[in-house]
Amino acid sequence: MTTNSVSSDHRVAIRVERVGFTTLQDLGRPGWAHLGVPHSGAADRASHRLANRLAGNLPTAATFETSGGLVLRADRDVVVVLTGPDCEAFVDEISLARCRATRVSAGQHVRIERVHAGVRSYLAVSGGIDCPMLLGSRSLDALSAIVPQPLTDGVELSVGTPRDQPQSLDLPIWPTQSSRIRVSRGPHAELFAPELLEQLTHTTWTVSPASNRVGVRLAAATDGDAAFADSLTSSSLGELDSLPLVRGAVQLTPSGELVVMLADHPTTGGYPVIAVVHADDIDQSAQCEPGIEIDLSWTD
Repeated sequence: MTTNSVSSDHRVAIRVERVGFTTLQDLGRPGWAHLGVPHSGAADRASHRLANRLAGNLPTAATFETSGGLVLRADRDVVVVLTGPDCEAFVDEISLARCRATRVSAGQHVRIERVHAGVRSYLAVSGGIDCPMLLGSRSLDALSAIVPQPLTDGVELSVGTPRDQPQSLDLPIWPTQSSRIRVSRGPHAELFAPELLEQLTHTTWTVSPASNRVGVRLAAATDGDAAFADSLTSSSLGELDSLPLVRGAVQLTPSGELVVMLADHPTTGGYPVIAVVHADDIDQSAQCEPGIEIDLSWTD
């Protein structure tokens, strides 16, 4: 089981006054795929881990994963750390800096209004959120509707005891949103003609608004690219058996869209897996906001 391995004094520390677009996430629940339960957990694991490290928590502690609209009230003094893309974040009316351990006094409010140049920010509370677990995780799984701790306006949360002293980093520069995602050939790549696979990386893809924690949908950006997508889907593949999916798998849908599997991806799928995102680029994929253009590049 994944736990924060800390004790809590069970006093209310945080009240959620407005949930916005926010879930509680930790490192997920590995080991249950044979029962059809996704791994889930933080979509951008690097930002989640960094928030916990600076807050003095174990990596397995739960953080708030938010796309904005979150308002918290401290019922007692707490320390918070914000990571991820630039965003409009405040303690009362004072800007909340990223990657800085910040003390929030009882009665003060933390607000995360809007995320810039990305999709998700991560807010850790020193000690970690102490709440129920299901199958060894505190993560909300949108696909399987696993919700150990419902986040609703007015919910009260306690925190544990931090493992280490909170710390701060000199503000790292959030990388300019790169439009290039590295991929390797997937298990069904050999079913496509070599020229089609080559054209895959010369096609510009646009992130669809239909993207979510299950996967990032990529649609062809131009009419010419759309014609190529049609040629992909018209390839004679025959009937494909369902096979296990991993985080970062790139499926080709009958509509010609690509879907990059993220944290809440299904455990199996029947669409061809034409590629797999490089492990170092999956967190970046989770931060690609709708409307930006993506280029794929082969690593093999």
